[in-house]
Amino acid sequence: MEETTRSLGQDSNGNIPVERTISRLPKLQFGVLLCLLLAEAITASLIQPFIVQLVYETGITGGDFNKVGYYAGLVDSIFFVTQALMMLQWGRLSDRIGRRPVLLVGLSGLGLSMFSFGLAQTFWTVVASRALAAALNGNSSIIKCMVYEITDDSNLAQALSLMPIAWSVGSAIGCLVGGTLQHPYERLGGIFRLSEFWKTNPYFLPCISAALYSFSAFALSYFLLKEVLPQTAPSIVKAKSCTSHNPTPHEGCINGDVPPGPINERSPLIPNEQPQSLPLSVLLTPRVRLVILNYSLLALVDIAFIILKPIFLGLPIANGGLGMSSSLIGVYLACSGIVNSLVSILLFSPLTRRFGSRAVLAGCQIAYIACFSLFPIMNGLARVQGGFNAAVWAMLIIQLILSTLPPMAYSSVFMFLTSAAHTRSALGATTGLVQSTTSIIRAIGPAGATSLFAFSIEHNILGGNFIYLVLCALTVGSITTSTFFPRRAWARAD
Repeated sequence: MEETTRSLGQDSNGNIPVERTISRLPKLQFGVLLCLLLAEAITASLIQPFIVQLVYETGITGGDFNKVGYYAGLVDSIFFVTQALMMLQWGRLSDRIGRRPVLLVGLSGLGLSMFSFGLAQTFWTVVASRALAAALNGNSSIIKCMVYEITDDSNLAQALSLMPIAWSVGSAIGCLVGGTLQHPYERLGGIFRLSEFWKTNPYFLPCISAALYSFSAFALSYFLLKEVLPQTAPSIVKAKSCTSHNPTPHEGCINGDVPPGPINERSPLIPNEQPQSLPLSVLLTPRVRLVILNYSLLALVDIAFIILKPIFLGLPIANGGLGMSSSLIGVYLACSGIVNSLVSILLFSPLTRRFGSRAVLAGCQIAYIACFSLFPIMNGLARVQGGFNAAVWAMLIIQLILSTLPPMAYSSVFMFLTSAAHTRSALGATTGLVQSTTSIIRAIGPAGATSLFAFSIEHNILGGNFIYLVLCALTVGSITTSTFFPRRAWARAD
């Protein structure tokens, strides 16, 4: 019997208080998916502490540190471009053969790419390794699909509020491993001095550590993760006997085992149904186009904020920044990540139940306008008062608090994304399509934002603050598109 709790909520129009039944999350399956998300976060953040040094050591810049930023950005851009090309294909494949096998291939790809990255000796082999990571792994969208499929409308918001925790923890672990284990021959000594291998491959130790976690996650998924698509689940041969006694949403089909997914009148088991790859013209329904537009604008604003924040903190005050040290920047960003996680897990689910997904999506994006506006205010205070002082710290703390709200917008737009799918069998392809689009945005966003930032400072446009006006305008556009969504996510597709 499925355990449930009851919560006083509202009807779909938000008018009449009603008693809602909130289903318990399937802990084992959801826990495995969080472990997979941890692997994604670790490998994504691992190279951040040493990417500048790595690019310089490959010799691609000819010894010119001023060119390091360009090539470091190229590494990320190639990753997102490759991801944009492959994400839709992985999503479609998961619709045909199941989520589980595609996730297993993705974990193998993560491990293999990190192994090759650790052995890379030239800049272009570094780029190739990152491209390999994107080409062999579509797990970011598939994990979201599975979370949607093992939950129902009552507990999806709760599940989405927990996912940022795994990502934040994984990012912290990745940065810690990458920063402490690189160059073990020089920095750690001991057994690492016994072989020249660690001297000629200074980044292999952190990379192989991340690869081992990916392979461990592969083993965990192989033994514990269950398929969620009915037409690909092992228990499909007994579909008729399973549905004949009207099983509960999380009841297993074989001896009470963990089920392949929520089973209800909207998602029946059909033994002989073979899903077909749908053309883009079918996938791009008006709902999906609306999601793509809002998701793309949100991703553009978000990646701009993420990439500009450390640059602003580190630049000298005279050049439009705050002149913080690298160590202080690291502490500040780490605190920001921790607070983000806490706010998401505490607020997202109750806010969504109380106000609806549309209100949370729009409201959280409004915080971006305040965050961007605080950049020139902080720089102005530092200029007037002759340095970094208590007033600037107060503004930084306010910005940190405000910056905890926008990440919840991603969870809200994802709820619209999953419910916008043409059919349940098209969920993977639809999610992959949207992820591909946002990957393109993330590929051009960092270079565009940093170039416009430098252009604004160099030509003193609006006192060097033109970049922030543009980003506020983009945020207003994103908020406007979010008003076209219904108050809550659409009903789930059959």
